[in-house]
Amino acid sequence: MEAKIAAASGLDFAAISAGKFRRMHGASKLSQIFDLSTLGLNARDTVRVAHGITTSLTILRRWKPDVIFVKGGFVGLPVGIAAHILHIPYVIHESDFMPGLTNRILSRWATKIAVGFPVKGYHDLPQDRLVYTGSPVRTELAKRHRLEGLATFKLSPGLPVLLVTGGSQGAQAINDCLVEALPQLVEFTQVIHLTGEQDYERVRFEVKRLGKVKYVERYQAHAFLMKEMSDALAAADVVVARAGANTISELATLAKPTILIPNYLHAGHQEANAKVLSRAGAVAVLDERRLTPNGLVSAVRNLFGSEEEQARLSKGIAAFARPDAANELAQLILSSAKTKAGEGK
Repeated sequence: MEAKIAAASGLDFAAISAGKFRRMHGASKLSQIFDLSTLGLNARDTVRVAHGITTSLTILRRWKPDVIFVKGGFVGLPVGIAAHILHIPYVIHESDFMPGLTNRILSRWATKIAVGFPVKGYHDLPQDRLVYTGSPVRTELAKRHRLEGLATFKLSPGLPVLLVTGGSQGAQAINDCLVEALPQLVEFTQVIHLTGEQDYERVRFEVKRLGKVKYVERYQAHAFLMKEMSDALAAADVVVARAGANTISELATLAKPTILIPNYLHAGHQEANAKVLSRAGAVAVLDERRLTPNGLVSAVRNLFGSEEEQARLSKGIAAFARPDAANELAQLILSSAKTKAGEGK
């Protein structure tokens, strides 16, 4: 996908090998050390990382960049290590409150470390190089009016709208809970449900299995949305979502009253994000491990039934908005490039 996007934008693109270091969250350290399947995969991916570093060195020597931007994630590790070896300055960006392994390693040599939330929340990164830029948000999100969103999805302006999303890949636990809660939810709200591409057909089948549901026309499922996502957010009065940093940044920019259901199993950073926002009075949080249809209905009903609570959450999450994040991040990267240029004179 990245190759196609780069080509369409007229940019050069180069791919590298990368490997992911697997840890068994929640397991004892001894279990992690002696788990044979994990050891095997990590050994294989260590070779991939080494190959990625070698490839990155070749690419960087050829391109001779003035500065490098690393977003994090395991694919960024070989590039950052190669940049350090070649003394090329680089800026990293950490979206979440809990830094990933790649950014924790690369923070040792980074020129600057941009973060998605206020710097006081980051205890595992060098404080002297942290810069609070926020996370870039698509500019078109803030340009859509609620009435435009309602028109796009053919929704009634006289009934509140609930947007439920499990992120770009969807979330089966949320999907299953929502399907069971649907007969109660559509009694008092209209629902836009983003299922994720892999779960879309199954969700549609499960909804049909419910049989005849009163007001079922108030529910619509979508595998994913691209251009229409800004309309869905504009139409939504309340949002139920995962606790990924990008999702939070968008909801903060739009000051949406939000209920977060963090992914606890494979994404500890989501729990950390949700905990910090909850403590700040910015979101309501439901624990996926205790998630029930009645619990979801109750949380949504209570929020729709209290304009005061909606206003409180809206104000709370808006405090985390950084609408100029893209420009601030770009300036930080450019200033690092200028620093290198100045040193070379």
